[in-house]
Parts: sequence; structure tokens; C-alpha cells
Amino acid sequence: MRKLRQIYRYLEHRINARNTGGYGVHSPFVFHFIRDILSEKYPYYVFNDIERVRNRMLSCAQTIEVADFGTGVSRSRSIANIARKALKRSGQAQLLFRIIRHYGFRNILELGTSLGITTMYLASVSTKCRCITLEGCPQISAVAQQNFDRLKLSQIKLITCNIDEQLEDIIATYGRQDFIFIDANHRYEPLMRYFKLCLNHIGDDSVIVVDDIYWSPEMEQAWKAIKEHPRVKSTIDIFHMGIIFFHPMLAKKHYKVHY
Repeated sequence: MRKLRQIYRYLEHRINARNTGGYGVHSPFVFHFIRDILSEKYPYYVFNDIERVRNRMLSCAQTIEVADFGTGVSRSRSIANIARKALKRSGQAQLLFRIIRHYGFRNILELGTSLGITTMYLASVSTKCRCITLEGCPQISAVAQQNFDRLKLSQIKLITCNIDEQLEDIIATYGRQDFIFIDANHRYEPLMRYFKLCLNHIGDDSVIVVDDIYWSPEMEQAWKAIKEHPRVKSTIDIFHMGIIFFHPMLAKKHYKVHY
């Protein structure tokens, strides 16, 4: 049922995505974002290295015990199954890399590491990046850390924790963040709590990206509430993710783009 709903929402998005390619965008900032970041297709050298790790995960038959703090359920799953169902597609993960590279962001926070493929894209822009990533499941964390070590990404600090209980203390410890990617508990209340906590540790030029904004009615409700938040100025909805900007000089406006 959820799959059918997402297909319907995707088709609806395609029809309503009137700002693709910058069409109808009057904000110079958003126009340049769409033209120079969303539309860029340059294959940076690190992409192949990361995608080789992804392929390794997709073919890994090893089974681990997965603890889900969001549902309270634990079960055995193969790494290949997790990779097929949980990892961001390459183009979407590479978009996050392009955002960080374009703006020269250095302080990066990710909520929800999974197997670490997206994390590696976030951190690979520069060895000067400091990428903090939080994961609840110890077994998944262990696999992600092996992947980081495989590519020698020492700029990644992986913290295994209950995000609901420890995010506030962790984010206070590491201070202001330039870029935050939220891909954790896919329910309204936790997502809104994460978002509001993150707002206390960003600047006007920071960017927050929320994953899976059409994953469920609760996620859609949360995305609507985020867009209405007074601190939020502009957003770009690419269906799979929502990109949020905060600079006070931007007009309050929301864009839909087919990506």
C-alpha cells in the first residue's frame, strides 16, 4: 500500500515540478542552485571508489542483528538486503556531495548512518571536513566503520547512540553545523524534534536536507510543518529529499524540481 502511495505521489510531483531547470524561479540564489548544483553531472573521482563499496554491500550475504530504535523491533537481515532497501541512490547521494563542495562546507552532521555510503559522499569533499554521523544499531555501525576504514576516511566520526536520547548533548558538543542530513526516525514527532534541535546549531548560510519527505503521511505532515517554520526561508522539493535554506535575505518561497 505504501509503495502504491509513493508511486502516486511521485507521478503527482512530476506533473507539479514546474521549476525544473530553473524555469519560473525568480530568486537568483535558487536559480543558481538549480543550474549549478542540481544540474551538474561531473563525475568526481571519489564517486567510483564509493560505488565500489556500495556494490560490495549489495553482494554481501552476511547476516546481522538489526535493532530499530524507531520501532523497538530487532531482527536478522543480510547486509545485501539492508543495502537494497536503505541506501540512497547514487545520484541522490552525489547531489549531497555537490552541495557541500559548492559552498565549501566543513562541519557536517548526519542523523542515520546506515551502511555509511551516503556518509562517505558527505565526507569525501575534503580531508578538512569534520563529518559527525549518528547510528543507533551497533551491528550496522560496525559495518559502516569498516567501510570508512576501507577508504581511509578519518574525517568521519561515527557515534553509535540512541539519537532520540543523545542528539541534544552531541550536537551541543560539536557546535555549529554547516550542513545537516536527516535520515533517521521517519515519524512526525521525532523528525520535528530533530529539526528544532538542529536549528539551534546552524547559521544563516547553513543547509539542512531531510530525506524521504514523501515516505509516509507523517513525513509529509512534517515536511509541511518545516516549510511553515518562521526560520525557514526557501525550500527545494526534489521528491526524494527536501532541501532547506535559512538566509534572511531569501524570500519565503518553496520550489518543486524534478531531479
